[in-house]
Amino acid sequence: MKTFLATQSRTLLAIALSALASATLHAEPLMIVGLDEKVGFDDGRPILSLPGKDQVLVVDLANPEEPKTVTSLPLKNSLIGPPVNLAFTPDGTLALIADSMDVVREGDALKNIPDNKLYVVDMTSSPPKHINTVTVGKQPSGVDISPDGKLALIAHRADNSVGVITDGRDEDRGHGCDGR
Repeated sequence: MKTFLATQSRTLLAIALSALASATLHAEPLMIVGLDEKVGFDDGRPILSLPGKDQVLVVDLANPEEPKTVTSLPLKNSLIGPPVNLAFTPDGTLALIADSMDVVREGDALKNIPDNKLYVVDMTSSPPKHINTVTVGKQPSGVDISPDGKLALIAHRADNSVGVITDGRDEDRGHGCDGR
């Protein structure tokens, strides 16, 4: 159990720090944190649970010594994949959260399968709210947003492709890369 808590804490810290680095690009000191309740570790072995308890927290860092949770959004997300699955647009108006993996029941066992969701959160509403879910390629495992905030690239690990989203709201289908 100690291994589970230590691993989960380190992973959450990595995600939080990555989001914090992005958050410093805009005026309000906000951070987004993904909490994956589907995957844990006990004595170094992964333990899977069915989805339903994941959250994305928006945290106010105006007073870094006393951070406050602004809202908790019930959005499925994944610790499997890099911490760059969470990103803010440069102006801080939108947050993008990629959901890389899902847990499904197969017979008596649970297993990870690639997911294909990208959640869009409006950071200007009070509190921030989920405004759209975009279907992207399989296992989105990295999000990068252009400096003007009008273009997002999403790496799809299971599809060996890169997806393009314009304006953070609509998928621009047909743009992919096979790695060659």
